[in-house]
Amino acid sequence: MRLAIKLILMGILVASCGGKNNDNPTPPEEKELGAFNLVFPENNLICTEGEDNGTDGVSIEFQWSGSTNATSYELKITNQETNSIDTRTVTTTSLTVGLPKGTQFSWSVTAILGSKTLPSDSWNFYSEGTSTENFAPFPAEISVSDNGNGSVTVSWIGEDLDDDLENYDVYIGSGETLELILENTTLLNTTYNITAGQQYAIKVISKDSNNNSSTSETFFSF
Repeated sequence: MRLAIKLILMGILVASCGGKNNDNPTPPEEKELGAFNLVFPENNLICTEGEDNGTDGVSIEFQWSGSTNATSYELKITNQETNSIDTRTVTTTSLTVGLPKGTQFSWSVTAILGSKTLPSDSWNFYSEGTSTENFAPFPAEISVSDNGNGSVTVSWIGEDLDDDLENYDVYIGSGETLELILENTTLLNTTYNITAGQQYAIKVISKDSNNNSSTSETFFSF
């Protein structure tokens, strides 16, 4: 009788311990994209390391560092003179692309992991082979910071290879038509009152002494 009771108790103990946590497995850790940087062509310079592929063309190898867990990358190259965009998707951290000579471009890369994306900064360059010494300004880099009092500080900075950048026109607004806030200004920032939750657009036109110009635009809301 005592033996039977012991066997019953042992069976209950085994049943209560067995299979613990089998119905609640630890979920796999969600992967995130790691930060990465653009490498080449360098920002705001003439790219002189491409391979000549004809009278009017040059092949340039775009390079960037790897983003942890990324499965692919989207390379976007914008011709600043025609506003045409060339987009390529690759699984490597470099790609050689044929481009026209003597032309201003901007480029950026977006790391991809499933539905997750992580964009890089945008860099500017001139393709080699240009004989002109009259370069248009690169598009200005725009940044916006919230002052916490119903206003924002909008800042911009331009670059020009021949150092003849003169002034800027700055437009800001929330509708289809932007308001000219500053014209022919040499300032590099301004304060602007906003309505919380509303989206605004900023356009900065950089102008040099040879009547060349470039345009950059960004959007923000707080």
